[in-house]
Amino acid sequence: MADVIVNEVQSQYLGPADRLLVGTCKAFAVGAGVLLILMAAMSLASIVGRTFLGKPILGDYELVQVMCAVAVSMSLPYCQLARGHVIVDFFTTRMSPPLVRALDVFACFLLAVIAFVVAWRLAISTVDLARNGDASMLIGFPTWVAYAPMVLSFLLLGLAALFVAREDLRKFFE
Repeated sequence: MADVIVNEVQSQYLGPADRLLVGTCKAFAVGAGVLLILMAAMSLASIVGRTFLGKPILGDYELVQVMCAVAVSMSLPYCQLARGHVIVDFFTTRMSPPLVRALDVFACFLLAVIAFVVAWRLAISTVDLARNGDASMLIGFPTWVAYAPMVLSFLLLGLAALFVAREDLRKFFE
């Protein structure tokens, strides 16, 4: 269902930059899915190792935390493009469609600002963590490695929010 929405928008009047944005959002979502599959396989291997061999995978909890954070952040841009975020329409059910669309555009701009601020702060944290040599406790996994894809994910989320706002504004003035 969500892919139909993205393809519908994609087929209308997208330039090369728009197609690049949509393709990158899709690639990030696929990457998030791959991370989740790897995380599930690692968890299964650790549980089987712990149960039958008495040897779990060292640091499996640390890796699951990192992989979950990265996977969630990588899925957000495509979710925005597909309009898949949870919408509480309790207050807007009786509003006119143009007003609801205006509120949606405002929400997209607000999301873009928040996403860019989060990306900025994550970028600063990434540099600080790399400079300080911060690592996980059990396996010594460098924490900045997990932050780097999240910076890109939040930048992409901000761009996706601006894209959706532009598409809504285009419909607003048609």
